Amino acid sequence: MNASDLDQLPTADLQQRAFALARGRHDWRFFIDLFRHTPTALEAEDLDPDVSEIGVAIDDLLSMWREGTKGDWGSAEPLARAAFIDYIQKHGDADASDS
Repeated sequence: MNASDLDQLPTADLQQRAFALARGRHDWRFFIDLFRHTPTALEAEDLDPDVSEIGVAIDDLLSMWREGTKGDWGSAEPLARAAFIDYIQKHGDADASDS
């Protein structure tokens, strides 16, 4: 999918695709960079997981975000959408983007 096609998707779908891709890649930095701009303003310095525990750390981070925001991006939604689309385009393959 190209950026225009992705932009037509609801934020929740983009989030699911980008989160699944980043979780699969163990891309902790994606989550930290993204969440720095959310209403909960999580700080990367406070979250430094052991590499062997990165999957658990990502799940914990997502739980904290959901609890703090109730799943609402608020005013950060346009930024989040752009980040999701960019991440999917850069790191997703054709199969991952279309599923």
